[in-house]
Amino acid sequence: MLLASAFVAARAVCCNLRVGGLKKIKAHVLVCENKDCERRGGREAYKALKESLRERGVRGRVLVTKVDCLDQCDDGPVMAVYPEGVWYGRVDAACAREIAARLAGEGASSSSPRAGACRVLHVMRAQEVRGDEAEG
Repeated sequence: MLLASAFVAARAVCCNLRVGGLKKIKAHVLVCENKDCERRGGREAYKALKESLRERGVRGRVLVTKVDCLDQCDDGPVMAVYPEGVWYGRVDAACAREIAARLAGEGASSSSPRAGACRVLHVMRAQEVRGDEAEG
């Protein structure tokens, strides 16, 4: 029964539903905390992202998760924003604030190729992922 409850909770988060007191999540930001990214200012970018989300009043709708490594060390610090599938590299505090603004609905969408202070590494599309799986 516990496993079924965990599945329902996970599905609710992934599908933007409200179930059993879970917050409605609009986006999920993965933040690399590998030592290479940390050395290049990742901790400051992470703090700027969280602070900016809080200032804009969307912190409760954007889940921010530190991950061990996103395997893009040459381009660190790295943040990946879902469901848009946009991966940002060389993220500094200014870029982190821009990501927060986009997630709050200010300015261009987070999947826009023109990222201002941010360097877009890759924009993943659902069809690309499905196409890769079909080939493999």
